[in-house]
Amino acid sequence: MWIKWVTIHESYGLPRVAQEYRHYLERRGIHVRLLFRKTRKMSHVYILQVPAEEREQALEWLRMFKARL
Repeated sequence: MWIKWVTIHESYGLPRVAQEYRHYLERRGIHVRLLFRKTRKMSHVYILQVPAEEREQALEWLRMFKARL
């Protein structure tokens, strides 16, 4: 069975924020994968993805996490 992954967050530079989001969502039972790609200017883009069926719940948890900051 294939899983359709959707992007819920992208960050540039250091992976600190993306890692924090990933750990926060994993502790709440959301499956998460963190990808990265290089940009032309020798920096990185970190992409946080969740399965499509968990998207709405993940976005709600993410909003609560951002409000807590």
